[in-house]
Amino acid sequence: MKPGKLLIVDDEKDIRNLMQEIFEEEGYQVETAANGVQAQQAWRKRLPDVIFLDVWMPDIDGITLLKEMQKEQVLEHAKVVMMSGHGTIETAIEATKLGAYDFLEKPLSLAKLIVTAERAIEHGRLHQENRQLKQKQPEQLLPVGKSKAMVQLRETIERLSKFTMPILITGESGSGRHHVARALHHTSARKAFALREISAVDLNRYVQEERFVQLNTLMREVDNGTLVVSHLEQLSAASQHVLADLIKHQSYQSEASVAPILTDVRMIGLSKGALEHEVLHGQFREDLYQRLKVMPIDVPALRQHTEDIPELVDYFVDHFVTREGLEYRHFSVPAQNALRQYGWPGNLKELQNLIQRLLILGTGEVSDAEIKSVLAKVVSSSEKKEAEIDTSLRLKEAKDRLEASYLSQLLRETGGNVSETAKRSGIDRTNLYRKLKNLGIDPKNPV
Repeated sequence: MKPGKLLIVDDEKDIRNLMQEIFEEEGYQVETAANGVQAQQAWRKRLPDVIFLDVWMPDIDGITLLKEMQKEQVLEHAKVVMMSGHGTIETAIEATKLGAYDFLEKPLSLAKLIVTAERAIEHGRLHQENRQLKQKQPEQLLPVGKSKAMVQLRETIERLSKFTMPILITGESGSGRHHVARALHHTSARKAFALREISAVDLNRYVQEERFVQLNTLMREVDNGTLVVSHLEQLSAASQHVLADLIKHQSYQSEASVAPILTDVRMIGLSKGALEHEVLHGQFREDLYQRLKVMPIDVPALRQHTEDIPELVDYFVDHFVTREGLEYRHFSVPAQNALRQYGWPGNLKELQNLIQRLLILGTGEVSDAEIKSVLAKVVSSSEKKEAEIDTSLRLKEAKDRLEASYLSQLLRETGGNVSETAKRSGIDRTNLYRKLKNLGIDPKNPV
């Protein structure tokens, strides 16, 4: 008997019975569930090795169930194979991002079912071994690459991590500013304490609260640690005052009638580089800017160090294979050269998302033809968006189109992650959902 336990979740009785009969003949232990509720009861009672999960069911759909499994950490031990009679690429990508191992279209091939189960169980075994190895290996903290720019960036991080002064990190969206901030913390003497990252929009909201509950909680959590504030150019005057006191006096005042509260925090600010303009126009405090820019770090755009792309490809592929369970694909030298010839407006984030998509949708070696095909679609989409805006439009309509183009590009760069898009755009997440709906943008498929 094969050491495999399967759970088959499908609302169609004939499909359940047929799959159960086939797998039991192959020696598997099989349980079935006719709906989402039965599926939850089954995996909570006995965790299977592989779950065959129908996408469309009357009570709870498969994607929702997959999210439940993610929350309950079922995917740490079980592989999920999604099944659908009318699946789309977008659904397959979403399922894979949520942790599904594979996606099969109905009508199901019986031979493919058996092969998929065998591979899923073997992959699960290898994944557990890889996780154990990864736990013994240190995380990659410093920026990847052998270029002069990356060597200098690593040296700067290692040098500044020994001190506690505030640091200003500038660079384009997706260039790796957040990663540099984390590297500064984790290579410093503060690494045993908390690292908290907050956007200017969220900090503004904390400072505006009447009782300052979230601000006080944030400051308590980050005491002796590092506070990273992104999108500095969007800080309100009140938030700028809080940060100025934090840097100058190592204290903050949550209420006018309360004495300043002492705290030991290292401050790291992230900006796209527009702060000097904000200072000149009186929108950003000059004293705060001067204190931040004593030790600035400018993260280069990917197009400025494309010679690092082979190493970056290896790094991202290793990440997705060992940490997210995707299938390994080798990138040929011509494929790597094709990547080096692209301009990368979305920088490292765009490269990471592209590699993830290639691992999800393809098999075998990645060729230059496949790379060129994918990049051509990206370029074509961008050019189409640019061509849509013309001066014959009324200003409001032109603004709406520009905003739609901007948000669609951000969503592509973040892989459809609305929370990350909200942070990078400086828009409150609730307002962002409203904007996307009004502009007719699907976060999972921004065209």
